[in-house]
Amino acid sequence: MERQLSRRQFVKAVGAGAGAIAVGGILTDVSEGAVRLSRVTDQLGWLKISQFSGFFAAQEKGFYRKQGLDVTVNSGGPNVIASQVVATGRALVGDDDNTTVLQAIDKGLPVIVYGAIFQKSPYAVMSLPSKPIRTLKDFAGKTVAASPATKPQIEPLLKKAGVDTTSVKWVPAGPDPGQLASHQVDGYFGYATAQGVTLKEQGINVVTTLVNDLGFPSYANVLITKPETIRKQKDTLAAFLRGTIMGYEYSLKYPQEMGKLVATKYGPPGLSAKTEAAVHVAQAALIRSPHGVLWVDPVKMQSVIRAAAAAKSISKPLPVSRVMTTEILKLAYRGKTSIPLSA
Repeated sequence: MERQLSRRQFVKAVGAGAGAIAVGGILTDVSEGAVRLSRVTDQLGWLKISQFSGFFAAQEKGFYRKQGLDVTVNSGGPNVIASQVVATGRALVGDDDNTTVLQAIDKGLPVIVYGAIFQKSPYAVMSLPSKPIRTLKDFAGKTVAASPATKPQIEPLLKKAGVDTTSVKWVPAGPDPGQLASHQVDGYFGYATAQGVTLKEQGINVVTTLVNDLGFPSYANVLITKPETIRKQKDTLAAFLRGTIMGYEYSLKYPQEMGKLVATKYGPPGLSAKTEAAVHVAQAALIRSPHGVLWVDPVKMQSVIRAAAAAKSISKPLPVSRVMTTEILKLAYRGKTSIPLSA
């Protein structure tokens, strides 16, 4: 999901025991009885909702502590841009929208991608079975609700597919998918893991076509840090990523438990445990990867960069080596595609 400007200073670290010193979002040498932990601050790109449940599982189940870390996960929101928080050193790690990160790098901010929560973005066009939108050609003659950023991403694909773009009527999309349910529009762009789940819980059968599958490749909620951190604190990053991988593997295995946890402890007020469990089920296929959860692939990222440049979201294609690295993933996985939860 898209986020805006950071205004928050992170809480100053408090020493628990002898001589703790905060540097660049990490507090080292924190005593907890006989155990010495390194404290890491992680800045979420949005509110504490189900897409981030791997972080919560890693905290609840002690996966971070098994890696020698004491991790603080800070909520994001509409006034927080995690890329800026990380770039300015107020958090060691964070996550943000893939396009937002590309724009930040394009403008010279010192951030780099080292993982991704969603292998495909949950952003999708939803339609009713009576007028399904499964391919680009299906857009012809349809009324489609979308955000202002969506049209420049989709129109070049429509033209390439031979669709007369003047035949597509674009209207603003509200946060509630009622536009689709009430047949005001034929297509509605939103999140399969949010509005898609809402429609299905209302008993409305929908056809969901991911933007990724329409030809606009995308990751979502990419994990970011500073290039300097990759160079100087790779062991800490690998430990954090290893704990987070375990958290996401746990979350995928126990969607009912994690849905309840998000609704009752971590998420904003008003969440339903039943709905959050349904979100966990809906997002599972988008999180899993044959290489292991949180993976990011240079070949796909190059396609993401090209698509963003073609949509003029960034000024020019960026070198993939400037955008991402698999070094920390490889250190965390140690040649495997999964990490035992007992590790």
